[in-house]
Amino acid sequence: MEQLDEIIKSATGAIAPEYFQLPVAGRDPALYERVYCYELYHQMRSRWPETSLFLSGEIPKRGHEIIMADIDNAVVPDFLIHEPGNMDHNHAILEVKSSQATAVGIKKDLATLDQFCVQVGYQRAIYLFYGGVIDLNLVQKIAAHRPVQACIEIWQHSEPGAEANFIEAVGPC
Repeated sequence: MEQLDEIIKSATGAIAPEYFQLPVAGRDPALYERVYCYELYHQMRSRWPETSLFLSGEIPKRGHEIIMADIDNAVVPDFLIHEPGNMDHNHAILEVKSSQATAVGIKKDLATLDQFCVQVGYQRAIYLFYGGVIDLNLVQKIAAHRPVQACIEIWQHSEPGAEANFIEAVGPC
């Protein structure tokens, strides 16, 4: 899907500050991944072209006979771009994390992205960080330690009103 990069850029650029950092009564606004993801899904769907590929959010893969035979643990990817019901058209998997992500969360997401490409046949793996500057060295270190077998694109969405951008890839690209 040629338009995916532009859809991601445009959609992230349209995420309003209150979805980026949720206002919280009695304290400073906070980064909530689910709030951000729901708005990102809305913005991406509003830009989605006519295609056989669907943007799907949080599809549980626990009971999927084909995928679970290949995946180590039950996973629920943040977004899948695929043709539902057809394992031959798995285009992209997208995981989202705030810039405050821990090593444990990053390790889990890298494993999910890697497994969906290597074992399930997704063509692209996109890891989108939002909410400030990420510790890219930590991501690289975890990817090298695993080691990651797929090419995983790292994207950064640093602030509301700005578009996310590809910053680097980890793994063999």
